[in-house]
Amino acid sequence: MSAAQRMFNWIGVVLALACFAAVLAGNTELIWRFERAGFPLSWVLAGAAILAFLATEFCDTDASLPNEAEDASSQFSSEWEAVELQR
Repeated sequence: MSAAQRMFNWIGVVLALACFAAVLAGNTELIWRFERAGFPLSWVLAGAAILAFLATEFCDTDASLPNEAEDASSQFSSEWEAVELQR
């Protein structure tokens, strides 16, 4: 897991926990104002958490593509080494 994946994963975990905390604290006077707005705070936090987890998945996809290219180039270079050794 790359550093970007870990970062997005932890951001998603923190935002998901903040979402649960906002739902549980929704009856308090401070959070009640934000929960009763046109778009509740818990929904915003949940949406941001989902985006962070999706970013983790997309980082995984992007990171796997260069590795495949590196594998192909290493096979190509080993073939050249074999040709050079035969000379």
